Amino acid sequence: MKEQVILSGFGGQGILSAGFLLAEASMQAGLNVTYYPSYGAEMRGGAANCHVVISDGEIYSPVIAGADTLIALSGPAFEKFSPLVKASGTILVDKSVQTKNVAARVIALPFEEVALKEVGNIRVLNTLILGTYAALHASWLKKEWLENALKHKFATKGEKVINLNLKALDRGYTLLS
Repeated sequence: MKEQVILSGFGGQGILSAGFLLAEASMQAGLNVTYYPSYGAEMRGGAANCHVVISDGEIYSPVIAGADTLIALSGPAFEKFSPLVKASGTILVDKSVQTKNVAARVIALPFEEVALKEVGNIRVLNTLILGTYAALHASWLKKEWLENALKHKFATKGEKVINLNLKALDRGYTLLS
């Protein structure tokens, strides 16, 4: 098993946090993981991305040349990274993002609308889409591992932040059904 995921969007959307949570949850499965964030000159509103490679074997490079999954939270992120997704891969993107024809399967859902209207906070957009990713990969990624990673990462931020993110994770997990 080997899964290569690129997460991308604007700085401030929680891209790096989502990648970290995916890496930590995957480690709970006993898998080997690399997490390669791109900090660069990004700040709120600039571009941000990270590469997460998950494998039951050795990982020879944290850099992804052919992604299995792209999580793109913005149009520029889709434009920049969709060419790196394998034809057999999947792209998760908000339905408001203009997508072009790509060989990969594009799953465009109303992530932003759900985060705002159902979960009540756009700041958990990253957790919401991570929930959908988990549902797509339920064969090896248990939702409870992401829940544990969320509780660990946000422990210092309090129960309110943890519960809001758990709500977003749950809603993202059921968004495909």
